[in-house]
Amino acid sequence: MVMESNGNFDVTDEFLGESRFDRASNHMDEEYVIEQLKYCSSEGCFELGKLYHAFIIKTGIWFDKFVATALLNMYAKCGEMASAEMIFGSLSYVDVASCNSMISGYVSNGMESEAFAFFVKMGDILDIVSNHYTYSILLSACESVQVGQQLHAHIVKLEFMSLTVVGNSALTMYINFGMIEEAENLFEGLASKNFISWTAYISGFYRQKAFDKALTQFCLMRKNNTEPNEYTYSVALSCAASAAYHDYGCALHAQAIKNGMISKVFVGTAIIEMYSKCAELGNAGKQLKEMGRVASCASWNAVITSLVHNGEVGSGLEMFRKMLNNDIACDEYTCSLTLRACSLLPSLAICRQVHSWVVKGKFGANLHVASSLIETYAQCGNLEDAEKVFCQTFEPDDVTFNSMVKAYSQYGNPIKAIFLFEKMVEKGILPTSFTFLAVISACSHCGLVQQGKELFESMTRDYRIPPEENHYSCMVDLLSRSGQLEDALEFINQLPIEPNAPIWRPFLAGCRFHGCLEMAEMAASRILEHDPGDASVYVTLSNMYVEAGKVRDALNQRELMKSKSVQKEPGCSWLEVNAKIHTFFSGDARHIDTPKVYSRLDNLMQKIENKTTRELGKVTKEKCLFHSERLAVCFGLLNLPKGTTIRVFKNIRICLDCHTTMKHISKITNREIIIRDNYRFHHFKQGCCSCGDFW
Repeated sequence: MVMESNGNFDVTDEFLGESRFDRASNHMDEEYVIEQLKYCSSEGCFELGKLYHAFIIKTGIWFDKFVATALLNMYAKCGEMASAEMIFGSLSYVDVASCNSMISGYVSNGMESEAFAFFVKMGDILDIVSNHYTYSILLSACESVQVGQQLHAHIVKLEFMSLTVVGNSALTMYINFGMIEEAENLFEGLASKNFISWTAYISGFYRQKAFDKALTQFCLMRKNNTEPNEYTYSVALSCAASAAYHDYGCALHAQAIKNGMISKVFVGTAIIEMYSKCAELGNAGKQLKEMGRVASCASWNAVITSLVHNGEVGSGLEMFRKMLNNDIACDEYTCSLTLRACSLLPSLAICRQVHSWVVKGKFGANLHVASSLIETYAQCGNLEDAEKVFCQTFEPDDVTFNSMVKAYSQYGNPIKAIFLFEKMVEKGILPTSFTFLAVISACSHCGLVQQGKELFESMTRDYRIPPEENHYSCMVDLLSRSGQLEDALEFINQLPIEPNAPIWRPFLAGCRFHGCLEMAEMAASRILEHDPGDASVYVTLSNMYVEAGKVRDALNQRELMKSKSVQKEPGCSWLEVNAKIHTFFSGDARHIDTPKVYSRLDNLMQKIENKTTRELGKVTKEKCLFHSERLAVCFGLLNLPKGTTIRVFKNIRICLDCHTTMKHISKITNREIIIRDNYRFHHFKQGCCSCGDFW
């Protein structure tokens, strides 16, 4: 293939033949060139567009204003505004079309200020009168509703509002700013409404979570003989999904099939999301299968999301594997979603596999993915790798910092959490409500009462962040855990909101820890007013009565639970061995290795002087000795290589007996043991726990 040089562009004989170039007359078909430049614009074919630019110069059709405008538009649509500006500056003739191309280019490339500056230049310097299309573009560039309203008023004076394209732009502008009332008034006054008008209007109600109104407008749209397009159907399906209108969603599905919309990727994905939110996972998977190769990354993400959110975590990860096997291009949301599934299992082995895939897929630099990696490693009991990801993250944002602060908080490391908080502020990154919750929680876990108080006060004083229920609950925990029960009670009584169960629970836990039975009884009654089915309240009181020697009262609590059909959540622990999750329940005998596990535990318990077991009614010493976390740890001792850290996860809080036992086991076996319960992490090493026995 012979190459010719033409300025900065390379052209080929093959290209000459395909471009309707007449060598004899050195002429190229202008209409053909314009069509090809439009193609380059719509498909983002920048390099091909440059080739046509070379031929335009070579053949002299540069002086055709339609060709020049198409070339200008191509560069603008491809994000090359510097080249577009250069071409515009070299035009011998400029008109409203070329000016509109420049304004549109600025807007589509996020350069709104430049768009308005050019609009001013267009009238004041170039003396070109704007047309209705100019204003429709500018309406989409408004950075504030005030600018939009001024522009709208000017358009009304020019009598452009009767034009559908302008009316649609004004409608979309008000919707984007959340001004639904203004949008409603504008919509009712539109001279003519097309599917764009209706779709924008319905989308506005959807964004405001006015799902019933959105669906009503969808029905009116059809009654007005305006046929919905794929985007309208997808919004209507999203409304049905968000409102959990299963029957309505099924009806929309049927309509989409009837109207030939089912093959459209937006509609198919919306149908998947609708069935997912209605917990019909089978139909969601069926829809994905029917979409076949048409299914996009968003379609697959919708199915994975539905599986993970509905507790089918393993199936969600399997779907991710199928997605890769089908060569579907994943995005950062796929990464974050898959990592979320890893943290819910949790599976350190799978997390590392996904991390490797993230690096290969070049998603490692994405801050959302980095934050997900940090959270997942932390949830899988591997703080070291979470720290590595954070340190390797270039220019971490508030979400990334929050993920690491939360990890330190869960691991009971307030010094590092506070240090990171201060570093975040030094870098000019404003802490969020979540940041303060994490760092105050870290202080609570380690008894840093004064630091926690100062942070709570700083949140409102320095950052204007109003406390929420979880912040109040965290402060109650901070005071109660440290034994300042009177101060905690005073704090609760002075709250600007009504104290509910989440606020009273940490107070009850503090009473339990410090043995204040009278206050515990009061806190328990407050919790049960809001949540009568909270089994932990009855169990806590029962245990406190036993410690106080009030066995009859303890038994009464157990009987009360039974009479009200309140059941304690059974303790369940699990760990990962050879990429497989092994689950144990208290007193479990179902695992295939049960004899070996119990034998190993018996052997360990003989070496431990156990002074923590209590007896209560039918609760025997033997049963207490076989809590689920002990079985899981012994299974790990039997099956993990010597020296490997044992990571166990538990669904409820670890009891005092087991906490003490784990310290002994870590020392006897010379093993590090990490247990994550539903409250925090405990890292046992050489007879000590990271919580400092303060949890």
